[in-house]
Amino acid sequence: MKTIEITSLQNELVKYCNKLQNPKFRKQEKMILVDGIQTIEGFISDKIVFEYIFLKKDNVYLDKIQANNVVFVTDEILKKISTTKSPTDIIGIIKEPEIDKNIFKKLSKIALIDGVKDAGNLGTIIRSATAFSIDGIILFNDCVDLYNTKVIRSTAQNIFKLPIIKTNDKSFILELKKNHKLISTVVNSKKDMLDIDYNGNFIIAFGSEAFGISDEINQLSDEKITIAMDNDVESLNLAICASIAFAFIKHKNNFRK
Repeated sequence: MKTIEITSLQNELVKYCNKLQNPKFRKQEKMILVDGIQTIEGFISDKIVFEYIFLKKDNVYLDKIQANNVVFVTDEILKKISTTKSPTDIIGIIKEPEIDKNIFKKLSKIALIDGVKDAGNLGTIIRSATAFSIDGIILFNDCVDLYNTKVIRSTAQNIFKLPIIKTNDKSFILELKKNHKLISTVVNSKKDMLDIDYNGNFIIAFGSEAFGISDEINQLSDEKITIAMDNDVESLNLAICASIAFAFIKHKNNFRK
């Protein structure tokens, strides 16, 4: 573990942290900026190794953190590199995990998120997928950056607990369909989610609130389902819809009694 002390706002590491808030630069560097006490606590509990951790010398988490570089900084620097409005005592940088997409061929329950732009929605979907034992998530088409700081906070410490990949490769979905049934959630199907058998391997797809499932996924779908609702409610928030579906799939036998 290497220790560094920084007092200048013009330090190159400070500038680097600020540049990581740009999605294009972050993806290029394959680094993830994380802040917020709860988020950092979760990563510490999961024994995540930080590439850099920024904190003051008297921080209570100093002896609990696994990091390659510990950077002692001032309050002014923490404020400068933070992505939150409220003051934070600790900020980290983590290397983006490398996930082989071929492992998805061995997973049974997969969620496909199609063109979702809202960071809070994506984070909540990941949190619910983890809670209800979905095996992995595919981000398809133009989704919000998985490692956006708001996405990470919204997952409530669950960002690394299941494999998540990003792909625009339709042929990969076709490859998965050799052993997985593709079920798409839409607003106007005559089939309710209660009508589908979720035994065996499947992919359940959710589209954006603005545009729904894309034409590519729509055309590949083996089944299309709708969550039946009362009182002429047209649709649910995407994250709520996905959470209901995940909970039902996990507890389907109890729900059917």
